[in-house]
Amino acid sequence: MPALRPTRRSAAAALGLALLTGCTGGTGSQPVGTTPAPTPPPTTAGGAEDASALAMALDDLLARRDAAILRGDRDAFRATVADPTGAPGRAQLAAFDAARALRPVRLAHDVAAPVDDPSALDVGLRYRLDGLDRGDRTASARYALARTGDSWRVASQAPVPGSQAPPWVAMPGLVVRRTAHAVVAGTLPPGDLATAARTVDEGLPALARRWARTPALVLVLAPATAAQGEALLGAAPTGEVGASTDGPTGQDGRSTGDRVVLDPSAHARLTPTGRAVVLTHELAHVAVRATLPGDLPVWLAEGYADHVGYARADVPAAALLAPLAAAVRAGDAPRDLPDARAFAAATGSVEVTYLAAWQAVELIAEGSGETALDRLLTACASTDGEQAAERACAAALPAVVGLDRDALTRQWRRRLDDLAR
Repeated sequence: MPALRPTRRSAAAALGLALLTGCTGGTGSQPVGTTPAPTPPPTTAGGAEDASALAMALDDLLARRDAAILRGDRDAFRATVADPTGAPGRAQLAAFDAARALRPVRLAHDVAAPVDDPSALDVGLRYRLDGLDRGDRTASARYALARTGDSWRVASQAPVPGSQAPPWVAMPGLVVRRTAHAVVAGTLPPGDLATAARTVDEGLPALARRWARTPALVLVLAPATAAQGEALLGAAPTGEVGASTDGPTGQDGRSTGDRVVLDPSAHARLTPTGRAVVLTHELAHVAVRATLPGDLPVWLAEGYADHVGYARADVPAAALLAPLAAAVRAGDAPRDLPDARAFAAATGSVEVTYLAAWQAVELIAEGSGETALDRLLTACASTDGEQAAERACAAALPAVVGLDRDALTRQWRRRLDDLAR
């Protein structure tokens, strides 16, 4: 099994445009599948021996639970739950059902003895989902134990703050929608799950014709609440991006199983067209990351994903570009092809940065064609990081596009300036 490189993540631009954005506020549905906080188990006075014994007990319980999930034995899983009728127990059983719906083919865990708080044991998890993962995904969960008779059982299971949780822990009430090219799992209303699956079925085949290693099936996670989104991502959703794509990579630098995580706040604001644009943007990331090893210059990766995503928008380009045009007139638009720092900047408009990158890619596509654009992405990919990818891109531009980087930047600046007229 190849060693895994750190998870890579990309994010779609926020679509704050009136034409792509609906009213603010929630969907009107109640939160689904929330997980209660761990209940501290009754333990004897903490000591190294007690902590190790507790870790060993949890290791045995999780081995039984992993096996029960893989073979679909709900009774065996239930036997590991301290109180199946209480809220924490019901959440664990819902998580079992959610895990079964996602069809894991591998589950493993690593339990470490607690250091300071014997009531909460954080566990590293590794898993693969059938038809989706070509390598292990990693996640975390927090467990509390309670004595039942002369044995330990699981009192509660919850996400670990600041770490990614597996979908069945983050969203134990999730529903799964499967189609030809999509596995959409989440707590959004069923109609939203079906629409997301349709978008994947419409967008993925076209990407597969361009990018040879595009997965035949893509996982989309659709949380209904910010808490669920935070548990999936390991960080609070910002509301500034519509979705994120992440996943581990193999030794060759290609993704081995990306998933798309929708931002619930952005999803609630977006119109159907905006939602399709955001998800198609992310599908472009999935296709490129599975095909090309390593990283691309961020302006090229995000600009290309918008190039693919906005092609679905039946909205005039002038309307889409209005925020960028306003920023150019105000002197707030980028003047250099944006790098990772520009996309992560705490000040300024993230949307303007994405739109500016999109226009750089539009310039290349209009001047040299789609085939040349695909060749440029291939030539710019590097497993040595973003700076190496920028150097590879600068070297490839003259042969592929007929412009060196300085000439491309000058033409791009003129294009942005024209927007302000």
